[in-house]
Amino acid sequence: MARYVRLSTIAYQSVEPGDNFAERTRDKMVADLELAAQAKPDLVALPEFCNALGLSSNEWVGAAEEIPGPTSDRIAEVAAKHKINVVLPIPERDGDRLYNCAAFINREGEIVGKYHKYQPTIGEMEMGIIPGTDAPAFDLDFGKVGAAICFDLKYFEVGQRLADNGARLVIFASMFIGGDRILHWARDFGFYVMSSCPARSYMADMSGRFLGETGSEINQVRSGLVPPIYTTEINMDRMLYHLDGNQDRFQEILKKYGPGVEIEIHYPEAHFTMASLMDDVCIEDINAEFELEPWNQYLARARSERARYLKQAGVE
Repeated sequence: MARYVRLSTIAYQSVEPGDNFAERTRDKMVADLELAAQAKPDLVALPEFCNALGLSSNEWVGAAEEIPGPTSDRIAEVAAKHKINVVLPIPERDGDRLYNCAAFINREGEIVGKYHKYQPTIGEMEMGIIPGTDAPAFDLDFGKVGAAICFDLKYFEVGQRLADNGARLVIFASMFIGGDRILHWARDFGFYVMSSCPARSYMADMSGRFLGETGSEINQVRSGLVPPIYTTEINMDRMLYHLDGNQDRFQEILKKYGPGVEIEIHYPEAHFTMASLMDDVCIEDINAEFELEPWNQYLARARSERARYLKQAGVE
């Protein structure tokens, strides 16, 4: 069925360092979430290390907390109050281990998953941050959502793991903007990407199309004319495909479902996206009915066939 979802990203601006920094930071984060909640989003994202922004890199380790802990508890209260999902990226202390973590908090204020940054920077690892081992996609009430953090964006394997794990939306929490790489990830792996970065936060659809932004680099945000929050609506019942092997079904699909589906051709990339606009037929139903092969399944099959033909040829 069509799953229209409202998403908000907060280009969070830090408070001044000094006394009671941690509590003042939590107060500011809560205030920003309360403001974002006015748009009735289904999910709100905050930037990487949002509880430590404004501190020096030498102080980040000291800002690490248990999850659940003081910051996640405050954010969970807001999530439950407004019935929103929140992605909270903070440094996590788990026993004697440190992680760069993005915690997923659901509409009831429960922590439903934690992503540990797969590829920390060398500097982070020297500080004691331990790399994660996977890039999972968590089941929220509107679909599968994953996360990537900052330096992860440089690594194809992180995006590939998110795609393999079924992410339809990825939250990119970062201290660096990411730029066109966000658009490339969306197109290369076939998921929506919403970034949250203080300087510039983006939203991109799965064809690699830029949808909107906010952040301190935008004059109207910096001057206080608009808050550092961007909200948009997407249809999670959408997939990316290669034209080859699928486009010959277009006429049959349109004949049966007509305005119930939305097909967008992306040329010369040789892709298309298709979305169900119907309440009683989801995109997976259409795939099964017309034997369509989504983009990531096509790539996986091609990789498997490559390995088979190499083995058949006796090439190691």
